Amino acid sequence: MKKAIIFVVLFFEIFIMFYSKEVIKEFTLTINLCLYALMPTMFFQILFSNILINTNLYKYIPNKISSIFNISKYEGSIILLSMFSGYPNNIKLLNNSKNEYLYYASNYVNPLFLIVTVGSIYLKNFQISMIVFLSHILSNIIMLYIFKNKYVYEEYKNTKQNLYTESLITTIKTLVIIFSNLLVISLLVTFLKLVLPFNSIINSFVLGILEFSRGIYEISFLNISIYLKGLLILIIITFGSISIHLQVISINPKIKYIKYLIYRLLNVFISIIIYIFIVFIYTNV
Repeated sequence: MKKAIIFVVLFFEIFIMFYSKEVIKEFTLTINLCLYALMPTMFFQILFSNILINTNLYKYIPNKISSIFNISKYEGSIILLSMFSGYPNNIKLLNNSKNEYLYYASNYVNPLFLIVTVGSIYLKNFQISMIVFLSHILSNIIMLYIFKNKYVYEEYKNTKQNLYTESLITTIKTLVIIFSNLLVISLLVTFLKLVLPFNSIINSFVLGILEFSRGIYEISFLNISIYLKGLLILIIITFGSISIHLQVISINPKIKYIKYLIYRLLNVFISIIIYIFIVFIYTNV
């Protein structure tokens, strides 16, 4: 294993030397996407969710919701904040949870990134971004319901002494992990862009599987149906991309990746069915 790692590292060292212009170009685009599309919304949403989870927010979760999904009101508040802040912050919020299945049923994309950046700026189509978002949300909710009998009750205690400062530190650490993994993945993206023999649709989709924001950006420029664009984007954001997966296991090394991957694929399958159904209804009304 160590020999393989040494080989890969040396390979990419040589690759950077020979293709430095391409690597710098890809890094520049990745950094711009991070700074101007992801970070502005993610920073505040992750910060606010970390502050709110350590308040009494859970007291306002209706008992009915908790009973439907067989979870505590506290973990119900984590699910809601995961919808609000997006992955991989859900893993950070659930870092000490005994309920492993919640990792698989709370993988929500940042809603502002999807609706505002993707819907309004990239696709310039608010309706399709809402269909994608609704399909994505419902697939996670269905996953949460499927696993409801696996819930293990536990007590949570707020141990933070300085709520704002500690939440700010947690947010910065999370963003550093996200940003660092994006740069690593962008190196692989550069390599694949040079060697992939496929057409632009497959190339963009493969890039999206590696790094979701980069792939979505490429897909938005494709000359294909808006509904096919929506479907490709839905698959990418629900799968989460390899970049997000690396961020997840970096935040919580206890996660069993193969199991996590299988449930991501199940999540994708459910979301595709929902998307096709909603598009069929929407286009025939």
